[in-house]
Amino acid sequence: MSLNVLYVIFLFLSFIPFQLRAQWSKTIHQAIEFPDTISRFSIQSNTSFDTIFWIGSDIILETNVSMSGTKESVFEYFIVSDRYKWKFVNESICSLKPVYPTLNKLQDITEKVKIKMYIPEYFQHSLDSIFVRNPLKD
Repeated sequence: MSLNVLYVIFLFLSFIPFQLRAQWSKTIHQAIEFPDTISRFSIQSNTSFDTIFWIGSDIILETNVSMSGTKESVFEYFIVSDRYKWKFVNESICSLKPVYPTLNKLQDITEKVKIKMYIPEYFQHSLDSIFVRNPLKD
């Protein structure tokens, strides 16, 4: 008798639509072609980032996003909506900026963003967020 009651309870609970809110995470890669004519550029970001120098000629961005307190569909929407994309802007000095400079706080959602920027090794870090091209060696 008790086994039948447990079976009925299990069957009943399996039909209740649970909206589980798990933690979602994804790593986004973006390559930004670097114009050969630029001798200096700045990085303008409200999000902290790590810089790594590499032998390539483009800037590679590796953005790790983790989000909890929401559905997977909402998380995927933020990924495809360019919330974490970057662009080169040619102002008084060329600047690498996020498409959305400030990420709006999301109610009841925890969002963590970690960024690694791979910068061509022929640049050196000058001031706060300015990178200057090294002179070519003969």
